[in-house]
Amino acid sequence: MKTPNLYKELINEKKITNEIIAECIYSVNKRAKNYRDKIKEYKNGKFHQHLESNIEKAEEEMGKYYQLKEEFLKVSTPTLIHKQFIGEEKKRVYSYEKNYEKLLKEKTNDIFWKNSYYDYDKDMEIEFFDYHLGTKKYLYFLYYEIGEYSFHSPISEKIAESNTELEIQEIDKNFKTHGSKIEGLLSMQFVKKVLELLQSEDYTIVNLL
Repeated sequence: MKTPNLYKELINEKKITNEIIAECIYSVNKRAKNYRDKIKEYKNGKFHQHLESNIEKAEEEMGKYYQLKEEFLKVSTPTLIHKQFIGEEKKRVYSYEKNYEKLLKEKTNDIFWKNSYYDYDKDMEIEFFDYHLGTKKYLYFLYYEIGEYSFHSPISEKIAESNTELEIQEIDKNFKTHGSKIEGLLSMQFVKKVLELLQSEDYTIVNLL
């Protein structure tokens, strides 16, 4: 998407709207997700001599865009913390471990998956099983609302639980952040210019009527 002239004029005047900030975050977040999808595509595709190199380059680009997203969110204020249940904690035990047979009997009712594979380095068949630990597993996110958009930024459970200022709200697996449909992405040159202005703290937030 071509950067609107109005956006350029506002930034040159050191004026920013919440919509500009949100669209900048959306633009870098979308680019990061595109590389995330490309990595999955590489890993699920056929092996070739440049596969590992392609994955490394895509991971580097994905990390770069996610880092820019975090830089934008650092100058914004989260609304609350989201807590999302993703399943029970689990553990995998291999047949070469000392306590394998003992745990196999003790955890019979908690085992939900058994399988094996051939280890060519050890020249032997390795059996394993997965069992539930009996504790729930959650993901935690800082939740931001900027203009008509919302964004998530992952944090650890320790940081979430130690935060005394923000409410922790549990969300289900179907929860999605929201925003207006954007047909294209703002140019990275413009996005970086906006970020530099935000980090300078020498700007004014304005509303467009």
